[in-house]
Order: sequence, then C-alpha cells, then structure tokens
Amino acid sequence: MFMEKSLKHKLKKVLIDSIRQFFQRKLEEGVSTSNILDILFPQERRIRSLIGGLETSMGTTVWEVIARELAINNGFEIIPDKQILMPDPFPHELNFTLQKLIDSRSNGHFVSTNECIAQLRQASQNIDRDNLNFVSPPKGMGIDLYLNKNAIEYIFDLKSSQANVGDFPRYNRQLLHWYAYRFAKDPTAQLQARIAFTFNHFKKDWYQQQKNKIATHLDPDYDIFVENEFWDFCSGYKDTSSIFTSLFKELRNENFHEEFHDIFYNDSNNISD
Repeated sequence: MFMEKSLKHKLKKVLIDSIRQFFQRKLEEGVSTSNILDILFPQERRIRSLIGGLETSMGTTVWEVIARELAINNGFEIIPDKQILMPDPFPHELNFTLQKLIDSRSNGHFVSTNECIAQLRQASQNIDRDNLNFVSPPKGMGIDLYLNKNAIEYIFDLKSSQANVGDFPRYNRQLLHWYAYRFAKDPTAQLQARIAFTFNHFKKDWYQQQKNKIATHLDPDYDIFVENEFWDFCSGYKDTSSIFTSLFKELRNENFHEEFHDIFYNDSNNISD
C-alpha cells in the first residue's frame, strides 16, 4: 500500500518548517557561548552544537508531529492533553502492588506486562474514589503521544536517541506508574503503554543489541516499539520509515540544505549553543 501524495506532502512540510524555524531561532538568539575546544576546533564544535540542537528539537517539532499526522490519517483519535493524572493520596494497596512490581523487575525477576496489568487492575478494584483527587504527575511521567482507537488507549514516550543502561530501570518505573494512574481512575480501562524508539541507530537488530540493558526491566513483547514497529502502527502502512528517508533525499536533491550553509560556515553569525 502506497502513501497518498497529499500525506507525503504534509510530512515534508513538517520537516521543512521544523528545520527552518530551528535555524531562525538560532539566528535571532545571536549569542554565542565559549568552549575551550574552540581554540582547536572552532568550526567542528560549531557544527556539532548546531546538529545536536537540531536533533533534539526534531524530537518534538518533527517526530511527535509526524506521529500524530500519521495516526489521525489511520483513524486514531488524539487525546489532546497527553496526560494521565495521578491519584492523590495514592491508594495504599495500589501503591504497594506498584512498588512490588517495580522492585521485582528491577532486581532480576521478570514479570510479564500482562501479569503486571492484571495485578495493578486487581489492586485498583476496591479504591474509594470519592476521597481521591487526581493531580498532575511528577516530572518524568509525561506522555508524548496519547491515542484512542476502538476503545483501546495507547500511550507512548518517544525516544529519538540511543538509550543508556540506566534508562531502562526508569522506563520500567514510568510504564508501571502509567498503568497504576489510569487504573486508579478506571480499573476497566483498556490501555497499552510503550516506550517508542523512533529509529534503530544500530547496524544490527535493536533487541539483540540492547538485550543486556533491557534485562528484566521491560517486557520486549509489550513495552517497546522500535522504528517501524511504531511508525507502521501509527500509519497503517509498511516500512514507513523508508518514506522519511525518501523525503530527506528529496530535500537534498532540491538543495534545501544550502539555505543554511552560512549558518554553519560563516563566522560572522554568532550562534547560541
């Protein structure tokens, strides 16, 4: 199945607008910071700083936007506030079950996500919700993409960079907290939560490369999407990431990158890090 030209055009515009706006902000800031490496490698450090900043910016201005566009086109409803509220006070039995599951996974005892969901749902059954408030969760529990389709909710935290070994215990806590928060509000809710790695930066299979880091922290079958597992889910197409590659190649052939040559190589532009 081929992607419609109108959708490809929309995705291409997202790319163009994001990159132009990033470099426009850099020009408007007009303040440079110093680094001792400037003494030896001024141009190289400038390029690294700009590209690193662009990569970070694209996480929210490109990949989140494109994921929403693809999902809408595929019949998903977008939940606009992208937030699951936390119960306050946190019900004792639910909190006990949550911490037990986090500790089990963190200490080398694998518990499948289906089992985690079952235990958290059970612990939520008898909560006195009349005495609960629901408040914004703490930092680190945010959601990048919240979808609904056929009465199933899907929530994602999108990651565009490689994960470090210390990230996986945090992902475990984050996903299990999301389930606990949602079931505290409604124990019958149908929810699927995942960490979505938007691209595989390795030359070989992502899961094999990250196997030791994942350990027992996450259930690879239910907690993670990598590259086209995520993009194809959102879009309903196959090999969706190849569309992104083709769009970047189109921009290269159109010499789009030449718009920004002077920002990288003209020393008169003082660009902020």
